[in-house]
Amino acid sequence: MALAFKSTLRGYSAFLEKPERQILRSLFSDVLTLLGGVSPVDDPLEDDKPRFLDRFRTSDTVKLPDAPQPAQPSSSTDAAFWDLVGTLTEDPVHINLDDPAVKRLLPDARSGEGAQAGSEQFRDLAQDDIRQEKIADLQRAYALLQSGSLMLTRAEAESFSRALNQVRLVLSSRLNIVDEHDAERVHAIGSVDQATDVESYMALLYNFVSWLQETLMQALIGDLS
Repeated sequence: MALAFKSTLRGYSAFLEKPERQILRSLFSDVLTLLGGVSPVDDPLEDDKPRFLDRFRTSDTVKLPDAPQPAQPSSSTDAAFWDLVGTLTEDPVHINLDDPAVKRLLPDARSGEGAQAGSEQFRDLAQDDIRQEKIADLQRAYALLQSGSLMLTRAEAESFSRALNQVRLVLSSRLNIVDEHDAERVHAIGSVDQATDVESYMALLYNFVSWLQETLMQALIGDLS
């Protein structure tokens, strides 16, 4: 069961079980592919226990459920799950700027009259720098998941939060979250019992990533105050 991020004298601590880290690494890798990046070397994950068991943290835990089991191993639902969650991109090499998820990761620089020309010019001048920054955050976050007991510096925590946000942007695109009504629909999926199809399981992933990022942001903001 995951433990929320907390600010400590040594840094920002959290705990993630091995299956949770495997899923997060998979999501980071998928977004890296969308951006034309490469995942770090996939070293075996450590199978450890929380270093800090604090009874006051019991309310700040969450368990990421296992993927729902399909009725038949070769069902279309199973295939769709791995297509949408296991690989959030269709093109493993090139960046598809028409993909709605990529548009959320790399939004247009301008809007209104002349937006298309301005956006193309912006991409020519700055898109690679923006992509490389996002790729660096994702690669760093991927590497930080080696151990279940996380202890991050502030720079690492900020980078990890940005990487989580990129995953949220991609998942929100795949879940068609465009307004508050859509967000409420996704937020309503709060348990594995409700995960009856691919979309509802993706909603669980989205809610888990959102929860983890929120606890990290609260820890970061708390230090500033």
